[in-house]
Amino acid sequence: MANVRSSAKRAEKDGLRVIFYRGHITDNEQLHQMEKISQHWLAEKGGSEMGFSLGRFDAQGDPQQLYALAVDTQNKVHAFVSFIPIYGRQGWGLDLMRRAEQCAPGTMELLLARTIEHMKNLGAHMISLGLAPLSNATEEDETFLGTSIDFLTDRFGNPSKNQSLFNFKKKFQPTWESRYLVYSDALNLPKIGWALYNAHQTDASLMGTLIQTINEWQRKHNLGEKMRIKTTEPVKA
Repeated sequence: MANVRSSAKRAEKDGLRVIFYRGHITDNEQLHQMEKISQHWLAEKGGSEMGFSLGRFDAQGDPQQLYALAVDTQNKVHAFVSFIPIYGRQGWGLDLMRRAEQCAPGTMELLLARTIEHMKNLGAHMISLGLAPLSNATEEDETFLGTSIDFLTDRFGNPSKNQSLFNFKKKFQPTWESRYLVYSDALNLPKIGWALYNAHQTDASLMGTLIQTINEWQRKHNLGEKMRIKTTEPVKA
């Protein structure tokens, strides 16, 4: 946590401070800046807003969400994060993190550090920083499933991004809790992966890449045509 505190103090010395909104963003200019930051972030990542998932910016605002904005002395937004309530554990879960292109060093550390302090003052018992996808998929795992995960991650995922996200969250010294996907047969994993992707991803143009990758994985392991995923071309209404 020492690195987090020093990074946060550096950002504050550069003139940044953190402000909070519960639900709707009442400052229209700040909301407009958040939209621009979000659009640029999506364009840079080559993705789209998620569908049935967390990590989606909604300009209308969820009345239960907590927004934290890093702003300078001119009220310019440099970055923002949002959290949603976790009612069963009396806490909050990180929804999304987005920052401007020319974001000052330490801005994200400042945002999360001050937001965690703020939520503790609100009586939170726990705070989740979200998942670190595939952080336990290593080259040492030589099982069929392990090598398959590596194959799909290297071809379709973004290993460096996942590792960077893991390293960033690790700075806050969290207690890691594993998340599991329960399945009856490893041969069903491609279909399960497709169903999950289809539910979460709103960008139809990326689905063809996923299908091609999964089918290549199946050919590599000689799973045959019966496991091949097929789909029709998306049609605009």
